[in-house]
Amino acid sequence: MREAVREDWRRVLKLTSIDEAIKKLLESIEIKPRIEEVSVTESLHRVLAEDISSNQDIPPYDCACFEGYAIRSKDTLGASKDNPVKMKIVGKALPGLKEIPKIGEREAVFLVTGSPIPPGADALIKVEEVRLEQGHILIFREVKKMENVAIKGEDIKAGEVLLRAGHVIRPIDIGLLLGLGLSRVKVYAKPRFALLSIGKELYLKSLEKKELPPNNYAYVIKGLIEELGGSANILGILPDDVDVVKEAISSALKEYDVVITMGSCSIGINDTVPDAVNMLGKPGVIVHGLTLSPGKPAGFGVLRGKPIVMLPAHIVSAVAAFYVLCLPLLAAMTGRTIEKILPYVYAKLESDEEHWGTHRFLRAKVEDVNGEIIARPMHGGANVMATLVRANYFTIISPRTTVKKGDKVRFMALSLADVLPQ
Repeated sequence: MREAVREDWRRVLKLTSIDEAIKKLLESIEIKPRIEEVSVTESLHRVLAEDISSNQDIPPYDCACFEGYAIRSKDTLGASKDNPVKMKIVGKALPGLKEIPKIGEREAVFLVTGSPIPPGADALIKVEEVRLEQGHILIFREVKKMENVAIKGEDIKAGEVLLRAGHVIRPIDIGLLLGLGLSRVKVYAKPRFALLSIGKELYLKSLEKKELPPNNYAYVIKGLIEELGGSANILGILPDDVDVVKEAISSALKEYDVVITMGSCSIGINDTVPDAVNMLGKPGVIVHGLTLSPGKPAGFGVLRGKPIVMLPAHIVSAVAAFYVLCLPLLAAMTGRTIEKILPYVYAKLESDEEHWGTHRFLRAKVEDVNGEIIARPMHGGANVMATLVRANYFTIISPRTTVKKGDKVRFMALSLADVLPQ
């Protein structure tokens, strides 16, 4: 039996192009990314909200790259296995030592890695390359000037910008920040997303209290949000009751930056989300319907200055609309561009893809085949999860655009875990 539709469906489901929808979404809300300070040791994968400059030269002075002896390179001229040069050990220099022995003619000072090069010295010879002999060392080859010496500021110059705002902190960056003497760092606060699953079938299943939650698709969206720099809470499963949905959205708006609904947003008589949003105030629903397949019923509204993103119930539709509407929000709220969140590659299509009348969310398995990046499209309907499981990249093909086998197409990673090694 065909599902009934609203009498006013032409007014309710007015398709908006993807570009126009994104523009309206970002113009409808005032995005002020929140900034917070966190411990450097707890900052992994957070997004920097400030430029990080070096407050010192690194290394701060000419220093030893290895354990060995500081010498004057000119004193080794003519040294060989048959004619070694003999130098007197006049002391040692350790990192942090205030008094450093000065080097004279044919003299040597013992250094450990990182020790400052003593005055007068201009090179270092490793311990394994010398022979000790009663307070002296024997050197069996000529040593070049500044050999085995790290020059002051060689790694990093004082005042040099090392990390820019918008950079995602990596393990190596934590080492750098701590090395610069920083204990705390400014990062963008994670945007807070609320997830509401809506639908009679889901709701009835949830009442059965089985071990596994029936709203498994909500966990997909939650995972994407958290992987891409936000935080997300699944607030439960609701029936197709406009008053219940209205109250849940209103409550979520008090605590969260973005509310995402899943399901009940199309044009069926039981699709309550658009009505609930409009009943809560102005401006209410701004876009209901995208020129996107799958994902056409998606849209968004704005209440109290916060976006309510309406995702369809079918998983492929929901994921497609998530990338179109939520990815720009995540980027704007964390001081980044979309490309900084999800990397992309150009890949050759393995087959022809005919044009559609709408934007087309095309999934593909992208892989390196004998040194060439190839995309094998995955075809299936709005609820065929296997196409997402088997794919690792996606692209959105413009309306009335045909792409041919062998064409290079720009694909974006479905997940950070899917990024191809470059």
